[in-house]
Amino acid sequence: MNGIERMCAAIRRKTPDRVPTFEWFIDSSVGMALTGSDDPLDVVERLDMDGINIRPDYGKRFIDRQTFEDEWGSRRQLTGDSIPAVIAHPVADLTRHREFSFPDPCTDERFATLRRAVERFGDARAVVLNLRDGFSDMRDLLGYEAALMAPLAEPEACTEFLDRIVSYNLALAAHAVRCFGVRIIATTDDVAMATRPLFHPDVYREQILPAFRRAIHGFKALGCLTIKHCDGNVLPLVDDWIEAGIDCLDPIDPGAGLTMAGMKAAYGRRIALKGNIDCVKTLCSGTPEEVRDEVRRCISDGGPEGLIVSSSNTIHRGVKPANYRAMLDSLREFGTLDSDPNPHE
Repeated sequence: MNGIERMCAAIRRKTPDRVPTFEWFIDSSVGMALTGSDDPLDVVERLDMDGINIRPDYGKRFIDRQTFEDEWGSRRQLTGDSIPAVIAHPVADLTRHREFSFPDPCTDERFATLRRAVERFGDARAVVLNLRDGFSDMRDLLGYEAALMAPLAEPEACTEFLDRIVSYNLALAAHAVRCFGVRIIATTDDVAMATRPLFHPDVYREQILPAFRRAIHGFKALGCLTIKHCDGNVLPLVDDWIEAGIDCLDPIDPGAGLTMAGMKAAYGRRIALKGNIDCVKTLCSGTPEEVRDEVRRCISDGGPEGLIVSSSNTIHRGVKPANYRAMLDSLREFGTLDSDPNPHE
């Protein structure tokens, strides 16, 4: 099997020839240390990963060396991490959201990186298109506080704005499927913290879930498999997401007390699972042997069917390159179809 075949098999809760892996991001310093390149496509190829995560491209106008404004009108600041921090928001009044125009979803520039990945990897590796399912775009456009208040303070305008956001992401998806043959779409909207969801579940179901459901239904109507990412304690929301049609859940957050064994027992017959090698502790401050043990346990608890092994979020700058190498080597040791993930038991 090749990467795309492994990924699709795992997301469909099948057993591929080996457990697949991919990451949302690999920090350039880690990639350089392991492969001699900071080009994400080089890193994926040289590490022989099964897929790569690609976001649409948006132009930037730099205001100073650390600050830029993107095509959305959001002002962002480079922080040294993979994702710049949003420091100013283009929609000041939710009730006047229709005055805001979204960027063109179908320009050639929007999919330059996606095109490069598809041309390079063809059908050998999965090219995962990373879009939004509602809340994160609203958060970036309004600001965190206003987005959290919107369902309660302006429910009608919130519903309308989320509907516009979902329509935009569906337009991106349709173009990517039609022009580049995308088969897997991931959404990385975080709506939870370590202890609980950001919204009361009843508020989420009434105000946010309809937009989420429309997004997932739309992606699946295009023939795509779907991965839902959300850090934190997502347990009050998982059944709603499964009912909406997600195929895979990420990252099974150890920082929120979630375990692969527990999630596999609760949800493994309905969805695939992605995760959950701890990128806060083990990959940063553990030893390669501790990483090896965690990978073995993850595969034993979550696989071999319906499992994608990855970090519990991203391979960020704090991850030790030697530990990430140990994670990948251990995955190949324990994750093949004929291997035993519990050799000492």
